Amino acid sequence: MFISVQLQINQSIIFCNSVNRVELLAKKITELGYSCFYIHAKMLQDHRNRVFHDFRNGACRNLVCTDLFTRGIDIQAVNVVINFDFPKSSETYLHRVGRSGRFGHLGLAVNLITYEDRFNLYSIEQELGTEIKPIPPQIDQAIYCQ
Repeated sequence: MFISVQLQINQSIIFCNSVNRVELLAKKITELGYSCFYIHAKMLQDHRNRVFHDFRNGACRNLVCTDLFTRGIDIQAVNVVINFDFPKSSETYLHRVGRSGRFGHLGLAVNLITYEDRFNLYSIEQELGTEIKPIPPQIDQAIYCQ
């Protein structure tokens, strides 16, 4: 099933489960003509610092990364988080989606789910006592934009 939803993205963080997927996805996003940086643990620390600094300062709208970027990263302009690869644990899920909606602003998390991910999805919903709902045909911008 394909859903077409348009989002108003200030800045987004897109999470993948592997270094290889991060680099491939960032390359594809760039090829499609969108501004995109990437960051992962196999990069030199100086390079990661530069990418993070430039992203935080708004030099790019999209950042593709591994779970290296899930904790302690507060960037006010990030209003959308995308789990390109669905996380394996509820703790990782919480830390990832917590990157949007910082500083009292609202945020939106989008999860791309494969058939195989349904077990992790169910497990995370149970552990967190919540329901992760399908994307509706229309998303009110007041939910994640200010």
